[in-house]
Amino acid sequence: MPALLLVLAALFQQTPPPAPPDTTETPTEQAADVLDQASDVVSEGGTYDENAEESGPGITFRPRIAPSALYSSGRGFGIGGGVGIRNLVRPGTDLVLDVRLQQRFQSADATFFTADPYDTRLHALFNVGGATTQRRRYYGLGPNTVADSELNLYHDAAQAEVRLGYYPLGTTAIYVQPGVRFLYDYSGGVNEDASENRIDDLFPVGSASNQAVRVAEDEARYGASIGVEIATDLRDWPAYARRGFFGTAEHRRFYAFDESKLTLARYTASGLAYLPIRGRTTLITRGVLAVTRSGDADGDGEDDDIPFYYLPTLDDRVATAFQQDRLSGRDLLALGVGVRAPIVDLLGIYGIDMLVMGYLGNAYDNVFEQFIPKVSFEEGSFRDEAGRAYLRPALGLGLGIVNLDKERVVVGGLVGIGPGGLSLATLRIAYDLRDARPLFR
Repeated sequence: MPALLLVLAALFQQTPPPAPPDTTETPTEQAADVLDQASDVVSEGGTYDENAEESGPGITFRPRIAPSALYSSGRGFGIGGGVGIRNLVRPGTDLVLDVRLQQRFQSADATFFTADPYDTRLHALFNVGGATTQRRRYYGLGPNTVADSELNLYHDAAQAEVRLGYYPLGTTAIYVQPGVRFLYDYSGGVNEDASENRIDDLFPVGSASNQAVRVAEDEARYGASIGVEIATDLRDWPAYARRGFFGTAEHRRFYAFDESKLTLARYTASGLAYLPIRGRTTLITRGVLAVTRSGDADGDGEDDDIPFYYLPTLDDRVATAFQQDRLSGRDLLALGVGVRAPIVDLLGIYGIDMLVMGYLGNAYDNVFEQFIPKVSFEEGSFRDEAGRAYLRPALGLGLGIVNLDKERVVVGGLVGIGPGGLSLATLRIAYDLRDARPLFR
């Protein structure tokens, strides 16, 4: 019992606040503060705020806006945002409430951090959320899907999650995060009123692409995903790194509580490296690999079919230039390289930086059997005689307004040109384990 009390106390620990800063500002600095406060944009899923130490011990509120909710080709027009409430329970705690209302997609999430996951050695996260849509786009599975095969699916989802984060060495060199996630999903299958195609005409009956929809059609599926994530964060400044490396590895197991008895195993690895060239000009490289395998609950000697909503998707959160929902499969691979460079500085306080990122990636039924280091610029990719699939290219072009003093992006956006055409995304390059929203379910 004493040990349990010590752990609970550690979860809510908070370092003493620093001395109050000098509040004497020039008119230019005062104007900059106004812009900072008005542009407190937190990228979707994230809560990181490198200015948290300025909030003091009292309860503080900060607005959250999601520019990506303004328009999406799949979800339509809408609005998204919320509020973050710091120090609500005690100093250091953070409650984040987010809502997204779009024409064809609605969601709500609540996340509670016991302490800042970037500054506290031991901390916990609690999250609940749900989403509903009548037009979840689906193009089939694997590396050779084409845009003309688009279907729109019904999908309702909910989840609850608990995570524990810990820095065993007391530094960001090693970060360990075990967690459990409870999932609920329901799909009514194809929304035929919103789809020009019919699933059996596009994908043969019994194929993986057909079964990913049919196997759970008009059924509620639910279960628990248990896993552990390990990261090393050697970046000089996570908010706007110029040098260093950020790598992650994850293993998760999913166990269905419904009649399907489905079991899944997922292995994910990613890396992000920064190499300074000159000043703010930085070379950036990025890589992601995800592998998913299912068990054999029905005893037929083959891996069980996996519902589409359990499969990873190569989208703008994995690699910013790819379109949402466009590429799905059991396995994913994406590689990217780019340059971030300044365009102009304004008053010595703000700067405009550009980002150019080129990506190669694809979704696979089995990446170890289908991968080949070749590139296809044609719709649908290509297969060679051995059935190996070519990589698909994508290009991301972004602009961001940077606070030069605090070294952070105030606001920014990116246009992606990929297999699904044009897409809009935030300027953020990579997912972080400490984000509220997981990269894959």
